[in-house]
Amino acid sequence: MKKEHKKIIDHISTYLNENPEQRFGQAIFNLKINEFIEEENLINPKYQLRDIHNDSDEKILGRIESQLKWFNKPKESL
Repeated sequence: MKKEHKKIIDHISTYLNENPEQRFGQAIFNLKINEFIEEENLINPKYQLRDIHNDSDEKILGRIESQLKWFNKPKESL
């Protein structure tokens, strides 16, 4: 296992421990591991998942960590 794999698994584990009411699929989406395709037509979006096959482990880890920072921002700064 690469160090990035371990970090990703640790982040998912911590997130699910802190949010036990969420299903695994919700956690994966909320942590931005899976994402929707960016739509040009925002009035009638198709909500299709983007293929993450070519995303590097580092890129996925970066998205997770960015999302966790956003979750932990003080509410008054939003």
